[in-house]
Amino acid sequence: MNEAATDHLSRGPEIAEALGARLESVLHHYEQRLLASGVGVDDPRVLNFCTLQARAVIEDSLQALGSRRPLERMRSVDAERGTGDGTVSFPYQADWRLEDPRTAVMLLFDVVVEAVAASMTHHPDTSRCTVDAAVSLHHSIMWRFQAALETKTRQMLHETAQSFLENRRRISRDLHDRVGYAVSVAKQNVELVRLYQALDAPSADAKLVEAENSLRTALEEVRQLASELRVHARIEGLENALRHCAQALCAPGAAFDIVVTGHECWLSDDTMDELFQALREALRNAFAHSMASTVTVRVDIAPHETRAVVEDDGVGFEVARRPGGVGLASMRERIERLGGSVAISSHTGRGVFVEFLLPTKSG
Repeated sequence: MNEAATDHLSRGPEIAEALGARLESVLHHYEQRLLASGVGVDDPRVLNFCTLQARAVIEDSLQALGSRRPLERMRSVDAERGTGDGTVSFPYQADWRLEDPRTAVMLLFDVVVEAVAASMTHHPDTSRCTVDAAVSLHHSIMWRFQAALETKTRQMLHETAQSFLENRRRISRDLHDRVGYAVSVAKQNVELVRLYQALDAPSADAKLVEAENSLRTALEEVRQLASELRVHARIEGLENALRHCAQALCAPGAAFDIVVTGHECWLSDDTMDELFQALREALRNAFAHSMASTVTVRVDIAPHETRAVVEDDGVGFEVARRPGGVGLASMRERIERLGGSVAISSHTGRGVFVEFLLPTKSG
């Protein structure tokens, strides 16, 4: 083994020992740097999560440096329970600011490299020690990023599959309850027409009229279902498309009010389609679950930002106690994919307020 390789093997354990002795002070300094940069100031969970990840990342590096081997495994991290051995767990923090993860990683590099440089001042090659620590830190972070991306990809695939299955179930229910019922009534009346034809002509005529009415109802139900499934916001205009959806979904005795302001040309085709899909899902939830007498939709399209609100005066619910369903997850995915946000506020007996904010293409 040459001298450079031997020197490298001797540096690893020394770095691990020196950095390990200062681990708690390094983490404390890291927390202070995070707060000073604004990460976790408004949400202690974000600060706690970053600190736990930092501890695990450093311990990964210490293990690799101390054993003189490349990183082979990671310590798992859970935002509630802390660290332990096993496969990495990387909870997705949907409420983070977009710049928080990048800031957290950059600060972790700064803090650890500074600590290694300060700890290894006695070493004849302090700069090489610092480089070795930075490389080991980089490997640990990249492993965790890969694990995070794989976890998020699996989560998104699962949510997409669940959303697809839920849509199929909903369509199946609608076909059975709305179309199937009308067709079944028509079939029964046709059978009665055959029975009455020879014995009671007036009754046969009446049953034939009922059968025709039932088939007409079934046809209208099929048209409404097709209208709900068809994405036609750009063709008909967003307001008209939303009105058609509301008319198809509106429960008996309920009312709706839809107003769209601004120029739709400020929305890209992709943004228009995703916004329409999200608003349609919010309308469906309002009419299906809220028992509302009135559902209001307001969309304000501006050059820099589009704001859309769906509000009802229904039974409401406690947001903190109600887990997000597939429909809500689907809305969030659509809007957040475009760089926007979704906010929901509600209380029992006080209706539901859903707000979408997303950038327009000229913003």
